Amino acid sequence: MTDALHPTVAHLLQSATPVLTIHGLAGRRWVRNVPASDARHGPWLQAGYEVLDEATWQRPGACLYLVTGRDAGLRYVGISRNGLKHRWRLSPALDAQTRAALPDRQLFHSQCWKHIESECAADSQARFTVHCLGERTLIEVLRTVDDPIRHLAELDEDGETVTAGVERWICNRASASLARWNVAMTARRAASR
Repeated sequence: MTDALHPTVAHLLQSATPVLTIHGLAGRRWVRNVPASDARHGPWLQAGYEVLDEATWQRPGACLYLVTGRDAGLRYVGISRNGLKHRWRLSPALDAQTRAALPDRQLFHSQCWKHIESECAADSQARFTVHCLGERTLIEVLRTVDDPIRHLAELDEDGETVTAGVERWICNRASASLARWNVAMTARRAASR
């Protein structure tokens, strides 16, 4: 499905480092220790996952991350000002029924988790990979593309602005096959209001 992506998005994805792979959801449901009215509360299923690149996952600083499915289609694009592990975090977890603390922290992403659960329920073979471009790498990659988005690289002293600009640019091109889990900043959402 990558060949159906906008060429610049495909190039960004090919240049990104695969950092996490989620290979299924199972186990007892868990909740976060936040008020029940908080959308992050849950209950959620536990992820089977693997950290593919610990150094990138732990690296501080602004980054752009891209989530792909088993079909290589781009599901979600996001940014972090502080590093990938701050958005794809290991959260303290409580058993959804007993509220007892679980022995292991649980991988979680507030905007993606309900979509991951939905796709896993529909396809037992669903898999997801989280790819990352740190701000410096993103700026260097932008300098190589033949697209007006490359001009964001001129802001090379402000990596946070560059990452936010690229996220917005991708979201403005969102469709059923591109960043379909993004809803906050997409042009299609604004058009449907």
